Amino acid sequence: MTDSPPIYALAYASRSSSNLDNSDLEEILVEASAQNRMADVTGVLLYDGTTFLQYLEGPEEGVASVFDRIKQSKRHADIRVLTSGEVPERYFWNWSMACQHADASLIQRIEAARWSERSHPYLEEDAEHNPGLRLLAEFWSVQVPPTT
Repeated sequence: MTDSPPIYALAYASRSSSNLDNSDLEEILVEASAQNRMADVTGVLLYDGTTFLQYLEGPEEGVASVFDRIKQSKRHADIRVLTSGEVPERYFWNWSMACQHADASLIQRIEAARWSERSHPYLEEDAEHNPGLRLLAEFWSVQVPPTT
């Protein structure tokens, strides 16, 4: 039996405080990817030109450190935590930070969906208990299939 630390997840949505172009997003991703790797955090980011929706997972102190940096960033305004808490394992384990443009309507649906802290997103029967994570996972499985 291993004594690996529990996996902690946090999802949030925020409004971009300025208009970001592709070079701004690339800069954010390069910086976030490096910081996330050091903190052992994985996750995904959706952006529609105005709204960010991000899901982070890893050791609790790593996720807290990354989220503290996000809260300090002048690029984010109106940060809303959708869910936070322990999860049984990583869901987006293969990306230190993946980003995809998404329609505003999709981000609104994911943000408005019910998020459950007790859910196990890997179990199909439990997907109904976490519609927010299910919508996010479905988007990523179609847009960016995981590599094997």
